[in-house]
Amino acid sequence: MPKRLWFVLFSFCLFFQVKGQNDSLINPLKIPLYLSGTFGELRYNHFHSGMDIKTNNEEGLPVYAVDDGFVYRIKISRGGYGKALYIKHPSGLNSVYAHLKYFNDRIERYIKQKQYDKKSYEIEVFPYKIELPVKKGEIIAYTGNSGSSTGPHLHFELRNSLEHPVNPMNFGINILDTQKPVIKNIYIYPLNDNSQINQYNKRVKLGLKQINDSLYITDTAIAYGNIGIGIEAYDRQNRVKNHNGLYKIKMKVNGLPVFEQVMDEFSFAHSGMINTTIDYPYYLKHHRYIQKLWVKPYNLLELYTQLVKDGSIHIAAGKNYKVEISISDFDDNKAKVIIPLQGKKAPFPPPVKPSKTPYFINHKKQNIFTLSPWKVAFKPNTLYEDSYLKMEATKKYIHLSPLFKPLRKSYYIMYPLKYIKAQRRSYAYLARMGRNKRAYYVHTTQTKDSLKAATRSFGYFSIRYDSIAPYIKALNFEEKGDLTNYHFLKLAIGDKKTGIKSYEAYIDGQWILMEYDYKKGTLTYNFADKNLEGHKHHLLVIVTDRLGNTRQYRTSFYRKE
Repeated sequence: MPKRLWFVLFSFCLFFQVKGQNDSLINPLKIPLYLSGTFGELRYNHFHSGMDIKTNNEEGLPVYAVDDGFVYRIKISRGGYGKALYIKHPSGLNSVYAHLKYFNDRIERYIKQKQYDKKSYEIEVFPYKIELPVKKGEIIAYTGNSGSSTGPHLHFELRNSLEHPVNPMNFGINILDTQKPVIKNIYIYPLNDNSQINQYNKRVKLGLKQINDSLYITDTAIAYGNIGIGIEAYDRQNRVKNHNGLYKIKMKVNGLPVFEQVMDEFSFAHSGMINTTIDYPYYLKHHRYIQKLWVKPYNLLELYTQLVKDGSIHIAAGKNYKVEISISDFDDNKAKVIIPLQGKKAPFPPPVKPSKTPYFINHKKQNIFTLSPWKVAFKPNTLYEDSYLKMEATKKYIHLSPLFKPLRKSYYIMYPLKYIKAQRRSYAYLARMGRNKRAYYVHTTQTKDSLKAATRSFGYFSIRYDSIAPYIKALNFEEKGDLTNYHFLKLAIGDKKTGIKSYEAYIDGQWILMEYDYKKGTLTYNFADKNLEGHKHHLLVIVTDRLGNTRQYRTSFYRKE
């Protein structure tokens, strides 16, 4: 038997062995599971790596370990997953629980000690196997709204031994779903200058008619040459109104399979390539996703289980075609659309080609441009394709377009320090100007002779200044107040221009752990953390913004031992 076939069979058996071992995973919450987000759902610049489980807009629901294992990672950050717990299981799977409010007592004591040792709220630790073992069904944490969540819920993930996210529904975490997906719109794209749809060399939206709850048909399109199909669709689940991501998409042309995509696994390293699978300019304009059913050569995603050539369709004159697209959820609820195509070449206006500019980017090479006084640098493979950019600059600003080109990684904008007054240089930073004319801070560093900023956006950029320190305000106490019966000490902090970089707090000269909720702009200290000696206490809070502007807040309060 050929070695490649042996490998395929081995991998197939290994997948089902692991899957079989984990069919008995329990649910992480002991409530009916309803989802606000599904695995692989399309998100801004990435695929959703888990399932978002609704908690009825409540915090503090018990979270259970889905299987035996041990905690191998704990990460607490102001953004991202917020408070997150990572458990390794004997099967080779890892489970992840994110946006938590707090952990169980044992884990909470462990991580607080680490935070006090490091003197930092934000922390990432990797406990030894014997330190924090857990049993299946044990309460490990409580649901919350920490990090970059937009409301209380539990983000739950499963990852394999490669740390690739895998679909939890393949391992026994199932959701009641008898609802069929919904198809909203169908689009056809010309893939070269000679292709046409209804005598146009541009994207065409087809008229769509719904026959019943699972069948749709479009108007007949006149087409010629190489074309691609785009679909705008979503999945539904019982008792929720959310528009969730699709599990499987299949496309046939005249009965022959051409394209199949299945959301079972992907790599974090490739998640940013979502922008190659969607109509990126359309998304930026309308904030809606059109999924492209053809694959660019630089698209390395692991989603495609069947692909003839690249999924594009060649339409010949004088022939008729029937395209069938079937979309389904994990429970195999299906919807299908039929697209009749008539092959015909007709006269049409020549396509409008992108205008050439002096700023051509060979995406495989380093490209550096000077627009006095600015410099712009693109490292190799910053863009996916060769592109002409439009750039214009004055001493005050620089504008880079087109806006609708996806970036693979950051490029760099530099501005000479000699054009900034010496006394203002420490306050200078680069800002991206939004449509509302608001200046958004871009991560900026100072080299020997320049300001240098890294960004993954095109648009308008200018130099801004921030010499104003952050603000600090007491929320639940007053100067010299009696806090004996208080459980928490709470303050508001914020910075109007560049944002908070760091903070620290002390009571009677001893560092204390304050939790930072950046969405609410609050710092909170739990009096249960330490026994305070004496009756009168002194509080010092120090907050620094991204430009190094620092404000200190000092006060005193009373609290009986």
